[in-house]
Amino acid sequence: MKIESEPREDHQMQLTVEFEPELFEKYKHQAARKIARESKVPGFRPGKAPFDVVKRVFGEKAIDEQALDLLIDGTYPEIIKQADLKPSGPASIEKIESLDPLKLNIVIPLTPVVDLGDYRSIREEYNPTTMNPDEVDKFIHNLQKSYASVEPVERPIQGSDLVSLSIVGKLSTPIEGEKEEVIKETPQQVIIQTEDQEKTDEWPFPGFTQLLIGLSAGDEKTISHTYPEDAKDEKLRGKDVEFHIRITTVKSMKLPDLNDEFAQTVGEFDSFETLRKSITDRLEQKANSEYEQAFYTRIVDKIREHASLKYPPQVLDEEVNRVLDRFNQDLARQKRDLETYLKLRKIDKQSFIENEVKPAAISQLERYLILNEVATLEKLELDQKELGTEITETVNEMEQSGEYKKARKNLSPQKLANAVAMDAASRLMNRNTLNRLKDIVTGKLESIPAPQPPVDEGESTPVVTEEKPVEPLSEASTEQ
Repeated sequence: MKIESEPREDHQMQLTVEFEPELFEKYKHQAARKIARESKVPGFRPGKAPFDVVKRVFGEKAIDEQALDLLIDGTYPEIIKQADLKPSGPASIEKIESLDPLKLNIVIPLTPVVDLGDYRSIREEYNPTTMNPDEVDKFIHNLQKSYASVEPVERPIQGSDLVSLSIVGKLSTPIEGEKEEVIKETPQQVIIQTEDQEKTDEWPFPGFTQLLIGLSAGDEKTISHTYPEDAKDEKLRGKDVEFHIRITTVKSMKLPDLNDEFAQTVGEFDSFETLRKSITDRLEQKANSEYEQAFYTRIVDKIREHASLKYPPQVLDEEVNRVLDRFNQDLARQKRDLETYLKLRKIDKQSFIENEVKPAAISQLERYLILNEVATLEKLELDQKELGTEITETVNEMEQSGEYKKARKNLSPQKLANAVAMDAASRLMNRNTLNRLKDIVTGKLESIPAPQPPVDEGESTPVVTEEKPVEPLSEASTEQ
């Protein structure tokens, strides 16, 4: 074989390969036998038809196409070796320059190359916030309201009342072609917020329920509201909306006392203090998890600013498919499908992939490549005892979620064991890598010399994966 190489800007190598005539002829005969085995040739048993007969029945073009596929598969290792390349996937034929002699333009995607720069010089403070007792009180109060008893009252609305109402929203000054009605007549139930409560989550706008105080069942009221330019609902940003409200019923909420009996009603808690501690622990765990996620995102973003990442389009395409598959799984769990979802959002699939799926895939892919390179440069290894514990915890999680039972139906015991072990190893390595990054950016490792990169920077062992991939696509994505 004669090979000429030319690197491309998209991290692929273009090769012009000329093959010996006898080699192509050999694969043409293999192709003919393959066609004869897979297709019926009159008068011959499968695979027994002579070359000339197959050529006459199916045509020379069909044989050549099959032969090219077989030739690329058969000679690929030698092509890679001779061209001294490290591919990340199979080659593709871009152009057939000639058939006699056979001369092909082949494109080969290369293994991603990552240069992190001086990542060990990055510094970031690590200061997780302590749990605010007010947050615990707020959670308990919401829990208390969910166990409240209600009864109709013949009086004006007061704070903490449960109010049923009907609401219609219309634009005050709709522009030409703009639909006037933004909220169709809709029955709603709202809890009247008190003055000391946050109003940010109120619908249809913060502070809405306070404007209902003093009204009684049967009363009507018109309220005007101008939405800010940063309103959550894009179509209402900067709009003046007039709401017409009719009060249907007013009910008083009687909250249960916060005592041991309440704690026992909520769950298996022997006292209110036990309940409060459990809630505090859960909120602290959630807050710490959110803080750490934001902390590590900042670190990776800082590394990315100075890093050089090169990868072929095929690698990104694979990640796009993974993100889309996970998104479809999320929709399926909500008993929804992508086609319906796109119709509701009034966007086509290609725009959705290009504007939402692809950016998410790029973020996840580059995060993976960065963490993988950190693990390689820092020479991180898995402790077998820790790995055993992680495998046990992974199995327990799968059993609790029902995933283990499903997996047993689809995989052999050996394949299931391998899959669980790989997942556990990935999660553990991911955690170890993030912990190492924390030690680096907080200055804990200042006294330890930075490890030297491997001599061959074009190849690294993929040992880190996303523990739970980020899917910042839409409200349909599940929270991690």
